[in-house]
Amino acid sequence: MKSLDVHMLACLDALVTEAHVSRAASRIGIGQPAMSEVLARLRLVFGDPLLVRTRQGMTPTPRALHAAAQAREALRLIEDALSGHERFEPGSTTMDFRIVALSSLAFSMLPRLVRHLEDRAPGVRLMMQPADVRRTHEMLEANECDMVLGYPPSVSSGLHAQPLFRLRLACIARRGHPRIRGKISFEDYLSIPHVVLGAGSSPVSTIEVSVERALKRRRRSRIVGVRTPDLLVSSAVVAGTDLIATVPERIVRELASMLSLQLLKPPLALADPNILMIWHERTHRDPGHRFLRQAIREVAKEFEPVERRPRQPRTGEA
Repeated sequence: MKSLDVHMLACLDALVTEAHVSRAASRIGIGQPAMSEVLARLRLVFGDPLLVRTRQGMTPTPRALHAAAQAREALRLIEDALSGHERFEPGSTTMDFRIVALSSLAFSMLPRLVRHLEDRAPGVRLMMQPADVRRTHEMLEANECDMVLGYPPSVSSGLHAQPLFRLRLACIARRGHPRIRGKISFEDYLSIPHVVLGAGSSPVSTIEVSVERALKRRRRSRIVGVRTPDLLVSSAVVAGTDLIATVPERIVRELASMLSLQLLKPPLALADPNILMIWHERTHRDPGHRFLRQAIREVAKEFEPVERRPRQPRTGEA
């Protein structure tokens, strides 16, 4: 342990995070030969290869992942000791937060969040950004946003995530639909074209993944009529056509009366997605960010509570 210093701990963190010697060197601001030398020294100290070559490139060993997590914690403690914690006074502090969320989720949650903050933290300003769940890790890692709200299919291990509430799925069809009046049969669900959330040839949305898996278990398939980038667009398309869609009932409920939509029970069992709040280690202990996360938890209580699961990716607050 006496052989380790702050520089080597930072290099260890960079090597494990990047899984690439040159990128780690660029991240720290040293040359590739110098980073290779540090890696060799780290391997001696830990008695472990730390990074091993695979078909997918360099991969951290279990020992490296554990050591890097401890190194990250040590670096944070050192930084806190040197800089001290800044105080956040909700009533007087001005602070900007960048939140990535699907437009439909922002439609449902943002008015409540703004109302919650109006009296408690008038200096807090929110900037909502359009979501692409495939870039969650990339956006947080690159500091392009402070938080992501949504239901991505998976969350990278390097991020913190906390479930806020579960969304019960429902089907929607326009009122006056020639074949659907108050309920939808399984055969109608298969034969009527769907408005599907997500781009590309395969579904990206957690909702669509849930639908496809349920259909695959029954060895059936549906007809995809249109793909859209957001649930607000999906709802508008359904309202103006004879297509149907599978959507989160809680979010679309507020649109149903506006767009004259029927909310229907799905004719097959579907796994209901969890809305997650996802953030980076960089902001995990910042008092302003902790205040905002707590505000979002309070707002989420107005929605359906989520059941706690035994395994969640890095949940909880320090």
